[in-house]
Amino acid sequence: MMRRDLSPAPGINAMAQDFKAFLPDVSILSEPIGNTAVWEEAITNDAKANKGPVNQMFSQNIAHVQKFEIASDISNATALSQSSSAARALQFLQLYPTRFQQAQAANPAEVIVKISSTPQQTIQSFGASGAWWPNFLKDFPPDQQKNLSTLLFSEDWLHLSGFRYNLGASGNDDSQAVSTPGRGVESFMLSDGTYDWLRDKAGYYYLRAAEEAGVSSITAFVNAIPAALTTDKKPCGTRLDPQVIPNFVAYITEVLSHFSENGIHIDYISPMNEPDHSFDTCNQEGMSVSQADRAGVFQQLRSALQESTFPGVKDIKIMGDETSQIASQALFEYDAWLPSVTQSKSIDAIAVHMYDWPDDATLLNYRQLVLDRSKPGPPPPIKMTEISSFTTASRFWAPWGKTGGKTMGPEYDPSINSALDMARFIWQWLTLVNVESWDWWTAVSNMMPCSPSTTPGCATTYSNSSGAAYNDGLLYIDPKYAETKDYNFYFTKRFWVFKHFTKFLRPGAVRFDIPNEILPYGTVAVAAQNTDGVYSTIFINRNATEQGIRMELPGKGGKITASVQTTATHDFDDVPLPVVAADGTVKITLPAKSVLSLQFTVNGPVSTRKRAVGSRMNTGKIKRKDMLPRKGEDEDDTS
Repeated sequence: MMRRDLSPAPGINAMAQDFKAFLPDVSILSEPIGNTAVWEEAITNDAKANKGPVNQMFSQNIAHVQKFEIASDISNATALSQSSSAARALQFLQLYPTRFQQAQAANPAEVIVKISSTPQQTIQSFGASGAWWPNFLKDFPPDQQKNLSTLLFSEDWLHLSGFRYNLGASGNDDSQAVSTPGRGVESFMLSDGTYDWLRDKAGYYYLRAAEEAGVSSITAFVNAIPAALTTDKKPCGTRLDPQVIPNFVAYITEVLSHFSENGIHIDYISPMNEPDHSFDTCNQEGMSVSQADRAGVFQQLRSALQESTFPGVKDIKIMGDETSQIASQALFEYDAWLPSVTQSKSIDAIAVHMYDWPDDATLLNYRQLVLDRSKPGPPPPIKMTEISSFTTASRFWAPWGKTGGKTMGPEYDPSINSALDMARFIWQWLTLVNVESWDWWTAVSNMMPCSPSTTPGCATTYSNSSGAAYNDGLLYIDPKYAETKDYNFYFTKRFWVFKHFTKFLRPGAVRFDIPNEILPYGTVAVAAQNTDGVYSTIFINRNATEQGIRMELPGKGGKITASVQTTATHDFDDVPLPVVAADGTVKITLPAKSVLSLQFTVNGPVSTRKRAVGSRMNTGKIKRKDMLPRKGEDEDDTS
């Protein structure tokens, strides 16, 4: 990979010098940017055929400011101050000029792929959320409800190591209910402010299933404050009132204490979700939180947890702020809350979504932002906690040089194309941002364009003709199951590709780089060593042709123990084990449009390096067999 810093074009440069006084934090700016010829050259290069902008926001913001400058016929700070969008664009250009181009091997057959010996981050989990599908699964036969737990959590299937439980906001007598079926989640707090611990039986059922399966990282996340604590008594369209924060954190602490009392261990609490949006149309639960108030939520929640007398509640970690987008939100909003919460140690992990599908350069800028705003201390670990619903990259982008889906929109693509986009998203965040966790949005969806029981081939057929179809699930159910009585689960290639990461990169695995410069064009790779000493390498080939490589194992006495592929025609299928040559190298063929995973063992200094991360079931936490159903509740009842 190659990076370089560039500077603005002529008109921009003059505006930047005048505009410095209007920026919110002038102390972080360097001297006037200059070197305009380099920036102009970069704009030209970015526009070449099949390349497009290397930095997602770079050319867009230059074009925006230049258009404003021409329209106003002036280039001074006064005019800029009258256009917040132009000011925002210029601020981005000043603060985040990092450029990124991915250099790859011209003739990879002659290059030996080597795994770096320098350890990177320790991986904690790959997961998905329990929203909002439990509200549909409660109508399924009990055997199918249990089968879904098996599909998601068992070692033989997806084996998720992360699960996100949605702490609902909907009361029993709200002034306005969520309009989209299934998206209103029962709050344990009733509309009159009292508690009913038998609510949200379906969601709680799968929360218990995750605990029973030993899922190593369980998060409770909040979309909205309970309706009972809002002025207008509704679970959506509200802005968190700073005066209500004490009651809000008291409610969260009460629920976490109840979980602890019933043998459910929550590892992380996320007190806000996409706080930039209140969802005022009430199509789902939502709550906006001003940038100025976010630090206060984290700080008051930290105090409340530390004061708890319930075992385990003090140890629950806090993550946030689950901002929706990187380029237009996180890069500008973190200044308002991140420095104060890192200094006060009131947050344990940064959680963020990627609903602008950031490119590589934007993510490098994001990583640098977190490092800079966490000083003087080390940065909190980063978790990518939500993405889905992207339109398949091949419909918008060149085959390579871009990172994935372009927009959120109606599309149903269960094929390998969508799965490869997801795989590269995972690679981006693991290797460019060094995240410790990566979560898909929802494990199960009913957003299928047709009923597979009445339309043969529906579940496996691409469609972009229906606004009711989205790429938001790993598994799908018949949207008309109530009529058809079809209670089957329909698999996507995303399920099988995700399994490469959930199965082969287990909690505690330490990642090592595989430089892209030594990989074929159109491929990327992830390597890690698990706690048992076994290495896993995951190769992602987005080319329409197979690619051959030769990899050197990082030690002596190498032995391949597993070789698994997912392609257009294979679903996590075993393939013949490649032979380790006398020189310790392995010839590998990456099928067209595929994900191929290898596991192997070696002898040597890297393979004996110590690490100290355990699993849920050997850390002294309460096991599922020690848990009891809630009082008045049958253990298998989700209705």
